Amino acid sequence: MDAYFNFISNNPILFILFFVILSFIIFNEYKTITQKYKDISPQDAVFLINDDAFILDVRENSELTEGIIKNSKHVNFSSVQTSLDSIKKYCNKATIVYCKSGVKSATISNLLIKNGFNNVYSIKGGFQAWVTDSLPIVKK
Repeated sequence: MDAYFNFISNNPILFILFFVILSFIIFNEYKTITQKYKDISPQDAVFLINDDAFILDVRENSELTEGIIKNSKHVNFSSVQTSLDSIKKYCNKATIVYCKSGVKSATISNLLIKNGFNNVYSIKGGFQAWVTDSLPIVKK
């Protein structure tokens, strides 16, 4: 036990950094466990799409030149809050949200859950993962 105390007293910065990193890991795991939406792979999204899911594209207009997932409804990330009334009719359907890389879609997924959407899914890796998996896209 004295070896631990000696290590801590000789390396206080390492000891503090250890607990900071440990805290981040615990926070991230807690956040993952308690999130109300589900992260899904692009392949899992295909099954939901084939089962008539609502698809919400939250990328910015400039990112649409890369293409879109067929039958998806586009609403800019910054406009989703003000556009909730236009998509509220889909709140009882499975809802798939995607952005460019999957970060913004997580934020929007939480917003949709808070506004009464029941089954919300976010594509892990976003549109980039969809394209990487060679799934079909539509160019406008």
